[in-house]
Amino acid sequence: MADSASPAPILYHRVAVVAAVLITGLITLGGVVRITGSGLGCGDHWPNCNGVWFPPLDIPTLIEIGHRWVAALVLVAVSTLALVAWRRHRDDPRLRKPATVSLFLLIIQILLGPVIVKLDLPASVIVIHLLNAMLLLAVVVVAALRSGSAGMIEPVTARHRHHGLVHGVATFGFLVILFGGLVANLNAGLLCLGVPFCQGTLAPPATSLGAIHWTHRALAYTLALLSVYLCSKLWTSPLKRAATLVLLAVAVQVEVGMAMVLSLLPTGLRALHLFTGTLVWISLVNLVYRSSRTASEVPADAAPAEPSLLKDLVTLTKPRIISLLLVTTVAPMFITPAGMPALGQLFWTILGGYLMAGGANSINMWFDRDIDQVMTRTRRRPVPSGRLSARTALLFGISLGVIAFVILWQQLNLLTAVLALSGLLFYVFIYTMWLKRTTTQNIVIGGAAGAIPPLVGWAAMTGRIDLAAIYMFAIIFYWTPPHFWALALVKQGEYGKAGVPMMPVVMGDRYTKVQMLVYTLILVPLTIMPSFFGATGIFYGVAAALLGGRLLWYCIKLLRETELTPTAMKMFHFSLLYLALLFVAMGVDKAVPFGHRAEGPHVIELSHPDEAAK
Repeated sequence: MADSASPAPILYHRVAVVAAVLITGLITLGGVVRITGSGLGCGDHWPNCNGVWFPPLDIPTLIEIGHRWVAALVLVAVSTLALVAWRRHRDDPRLRKPATVSLFLLIIQILLGPVIVKLDLPASVIVIHLLNAMLLLAVVVVAALRSGSAGMIEPVTARHRHHGLVHGVATFGFLVILFGGLVANLNAGLLCLGVPFCQGTLAPPATSLGAIHWTHRALAYTLALLSVYLCSKLWTSPLKRAATLVLLAVAVQVEVGMAMVLSLLPTGLRALHLFTGTLVWISLVNLVYRSSRTASEVPADAAPAEPSLLKDLVTLTKPRIISLLLVTTVAPMFITPAGMPALGQLFWTILGGYLMAGGANSINMWFDRDIDQVMTRTRRRPVPSGRLSARTALLFGISLGVIAFVILWQQLNLLTAVLALSGLLFYVFIYTMWLKRTTTQNIVIGGAAGAIPPLVGWAAMTGRIDLAAIYMFAIIFYWTPPHFWALALVKQGEYGKAGVPMMPVVMGDRYTKVQMLVYTLILVPLTIMPSFFGATGIFYGVAAALLGGRLLWYCIKLLRETELTPTAMKMFHFSLLYLALLFVAMGVDKAVPFGHRAEGPHVIELSHPDEAAK
């Protein structure tokens, strides 16, 4: 809550609202520039137009110069917001931080502008330009919400119980925007005709661009279903109105998208589609903000939910952890020299990977039941709570492992099955039964188990292990210590009580935070290097740099602070998103023809030498 002595943020709020409106218009106008092919209406000159500040206003030039002038207004509005924040609300971080971040994002946006013009409108940079604009809009919307009359009320200490679901749907919405940008900027809009399916079938087109269009459409349908589900979950809560706005915005967006395809992409509907998509994003940001400061209303006499055998068995597999493992398994499948994966390959890899990881987690819960009984965050698991016997968990885990091995062997190849099984055995015998209880390096060495999924995905496509797969293994290996130690810093009291020698328990906070910084300083250059050698394109390179910069920022901030809980938990949650987005960016960069990569004797392609020779 703002200091009582500080002025009411009326001016701040008004500037934030104006900035949000201008950014929304700028995004839409930017889409018109792309749709009408006016991106080079001013030639390759920037910031002026064809070498002059007031050129003859033919239609392409008028559209492009209009986009630049609106961008100038956004610059004025965001700069004013930052100035007001630092002049009037310096002592209120809730207002100062979003204003400062918005100015930083705007600077990135401005720098991307001339890059787009000078490089002759590359699709990769245009998509990054769009995504950065959406992030800028989100931050400014948060600034407006925080400074509104309701936003200045002291927030509740607890989030809504469905905040995780809300946040997940918003992240999914951002992914839909990413693929929508790819479809538009790669001119893939007419490669998947028909509604609701593509050419009347569920199968994606054979071309990579057609598959991208179909993926975007499938994600949009899924977002619509998630919006309905979300609305049903929040219907009796104070978030009902915000959830309804999300549902209505998504419904309009889907309708406009269908009309656009059936009408063969008229300019007006394409611009409207981008505008309504921006409104969907604003409604999602609004819902995330409100769910983060709205406590759930649970009746005092409400009976606790009855556990079920099926729910407990699913809990044994730790599905939230597996979801990240599957991302790092599937993304490499789009990078191999074998081309785009078939639906069957994806299905059997995902199924076998889930069952194998679920089996490892179930056996882990069987062995760690004594520790789980001591730690607060694990004592309600099925085995320590007594809902399932230890023997049941062990047999269930072994059964899942055996079934997974057979599926991967029979449906894919023996190497894939062996690699997945080696991950289970390493996690159970090396990490769980040995390292976890004996050394502070438990998570460092044991992290190798979590780094095996890229090898599995690569082998599923190629039947072999190449240097690129080992490179992805290394990325996860170096990511694991800073990721897990962030959680260990917060939970070190519980680990100490359970007798687990985690780094913070044995070596202390300061030493652990220095080690986290060291591993991050190794990780970030490691992730960026493929772009320098031409193995990946600019899309992945920019994504890796931005994501790595944010992770490094968390490490430095954590090192400078004495209060662990807020920053450490934020870093832990961001590190999950970091790894998922990094691998998604890698897959998108390789699967989508963003442009020519560097050529020459020093290029290191993410492929096998035999393929390069062909």
